[in-house]
Amino acid sequence: METSKYSHCTMHLKESENIFTDILSPLAQRGEGLNVYFYRIIGCDDEEEFLAEIANLDEKLRSLGSYILFKNRIEVINHITLIEQLKKLLEQVPLKDFSNGAVLNLLESHSYFSLSSDFQASRRVKDAFGVMLNLYLTNDKPVNVSIVINFITKILLWLEENKKKIYKESPYNPKIIYWGSPKSHEIYFLILMSLIGCDILVLNTSFNDRFEKIDPNNKFSFLIRKAYEQPISAFPATRQADGVVSEIRLNHSNKLISFLPNDPVILVKLKKSETLFEEIMVPLDKRIGFVGRPSPILPTFFVRYIGVPSSMDDWKAEYFNSLFNLDKALEMSGNYLKFLEGIPAPNAAESRLLSQKIISNPYQDLFEILEHILQANILLKMNDELLDNTVRKVLVDTVNLFAEKNSNLNPSIVTNFSLKLVTWFNRYLPKLFDLDFKNNPKVLFYGTIKPHEIYLLDAFHQIGCDVLFVHSAEEGDKPFQIFDKDMTRTHLIKNDRNLTLASFPEKEQVIRKSTIAYKASREIEEVIYSEEVGLFRPWQFENYLTQPITLKTTYDELKILWREPSKLRPEFKVQNKKVYIPNLFAKINGVSEDIDSYWKDFKVFLSAPNTKLIQTVPFTQTNYTKQELFQADYLLNAQGLFDEIKVRKSRHYKFGYLKIELQIFLISKMNELISSGMFINDVDEKFKLRILMTILTMEDSLTKLIEVFDYPQEIPKVIVYNNKKEMFSSEDAILLSYFNLIGIDIVIFTPTNYLTIENHLKPDLFDIHQLSLVKYDLALPLLDVSEATVN
Repeated sequence: METSKYSHCTMHLKESENIFTDILSPLAQRGEGLNVYFYRIIGCDDEEEFLAEIANLDEKLRSLGSYILFKNRIEVINHITLIEQLKKLLEQVPLKDFSNGAVLNLLESHSYFSLSSDFQASRRVKDAFGVMLNLYLTNDKPVNVSIVINFITKILLWLEENKKKIYKESPYNPKIIYWGSPKSHEIYFLILMSLIGCDILVLNTSFNDRFEKIDPNNKFSFLIRKAYEQPISAFPATRQADGVVSEIRLNHSNKLISFLPNDPVILVKLKKSETLFEEIMVPLDKRIGFVGRPSPILPTFFVRYIGVPSSMDDWKAEYFNSLFNLDKALEMSGNYLKFLEGIPAPNAAESRLLSQKIISNPYQDLFEILEHILQANILLKMNDELLDNTVRKVLVDTVNLFAEKNSNLNPSIVTNFSLKLVTWFNRYLPKLFDLDFKNNPKVLFYGTIKPHEIYLLDAFHQIGCDVLFVHSAEEGDKPFQIFDKDMTRTHLIKNDRNLTLASFPEKEQVIRKSTIAYKASREIEEVIYSEEVGLFRPWQFENYLTQPITLKTTYDELKILWREPSKLRPEFKVQNKKVYIPNLFAKINGVSEDIDSYWKDFKVFLSAPNTKLIQTVPFTQTNYTKQELFQADYLLNAQGLFDEIKVRKSRHYKFGYLKIELQIFLISKMNELISSGMFINDVDEKFKLRILMTILTMEDSLTKLIEVFDYPQEIPKVIVYNNKKEMFSSEDAILLSYFNLIGIDIVIFTPTNYLTIENHLKPDLFDIHQLSLVKYDLALPLLDVSEATVN
């Protein structure tokens, strides 16, 4: 512990969003004062992942130096001389004086708090001991002096035993892990160590937590409670399961490999940024969190840059230009690798360099595989000892990680992976590293990636490289979602657009850029023409879906609302990328007593813009054969809906000239019609095909009604005048229901009172207005409504 830097500081308990990462940070990065972590993690979510994470943390803590691991208990050393001295010293103190500071002064006068030569550090130990002792006396309420003496003696014995591990010159404060459920006196000791300045983690897969009695309000530590309880097993760093060991040993005499865990290695801290293309060029020694030799901490990037950012300009060209310029900048920085078509597997020449004895040896487990590989010296030796230690450790860590994340592995698979990794290390590390902490190496991987390649990128990052994986579509990130589902090893930047993967750019593209005035204009439009404000520019919502709200009205309301635009009708709204259209669907039976009044009303309906008048029933032409109908069944998917891609490629499809958004809209409305429940009869497979063929072959004048529909504005309309006894066909009902779902207004005039649409559609879908008289064969007169129809 570097007492000269913070011995005068007051200890503050610090919260963490990721304690396994934050506990590795130097004190200088934690703000003013002595900020320490004290967390209890009780239970676990996934035992294997939890144990693997602890084993990884254990290795990193060992490399920092001042680290103590307690496994299920804190050993009490039988120091006879010290015990006798304390007994004689404390027996002269009355019980009442243990809580008023007298015992602290007595212990201080005999140098029991002088754990180092620093006076301020000793003062902090005394103050911490007083807080801990008062907590014990308040909670336990001991009835005699002997109990208190035994408690103080045990605490001081533990303090004496561990003080050499605490006070070491280092930018890191001491770390303590307690594996298991600490007993009451052990909890008081851990609280003392936290108050002195240690980071502490209590890791207990069991729900047996005695802190609840000693520190019920979590004043001295923070609690993280996981979902499941597991029995306390062996600490994972010495645990062996499924043929995988966490400590790799050179031989069976239990001699640890030289670089594990005592020799210094590089510690990498994952750095995050939303302005990656700029920050990745910042030198290492200028980044927040950088610590140099002899125990370097490197804040480096491992970023998955997925999708394409949108902009008001040419976003595709801007995306490729940003990649092109980044590539050129990385090339100029030196020590740069770029992978565009995956990472080539070991070739024959590289394979010949590997010992055939290693390849063909019948290994029993991972321990033996790594032992032979490291003894064979087939891994390239780096010129720098620190880098060489790190490379070997990362090789071991990466093979262990591969074994942990893949089930049902056999020694042959692990051997092949390990040797592939060795070959890749030997091939690429000389191109990357000269151990310049100002300009760390950069690795760019563009395109589709395989699982083994991800492990190599992760290894590059753990050695100290900035790593960037780029794919223009979300699907390209799927292998990483399996590898790093908890987002602990990589940082994801997910952009809002997807683009089919194309070749990496070899030159800059010409793009158009918006002027300041244009951008300002667009920004103002976004505010003015928003869903909430109620002002709409032409065709603002052409990419939206529609949801009809068919209004129930009186006959007089029908005439009034008929000419009102959608946005002025009751219930109109725009919400969640959908326009809610208050449309009309009515049937007018009979005629008025005053026939002139009837025709006058008819003229009002007919004179509305974008109105289609139909005078013959049935009005739908069947432009397909039965054979063609049944041959279209391949256009239905497994869910019984129309497959958009297949429909657009079918020979009957005629909407290819329309905007893509409108084509998608038309097909989505067909699928909506299938499941709408509008029809009286069941919608079986044959009827679904009739829906499809009827809509695909409808006449152009009906298609134009949909084309001209700007949803908040004038609503297109269909008027059917039926003065005969001919019935509506199923195809007529399909088209009218389809138009209704889109939001189009429909009115059916039936002077005869005959049933028409009622034979096909459910009666609650439309209004029926009954006039006073019935007329048969009432011919439609010539009306002066030249602007009325769209034909």
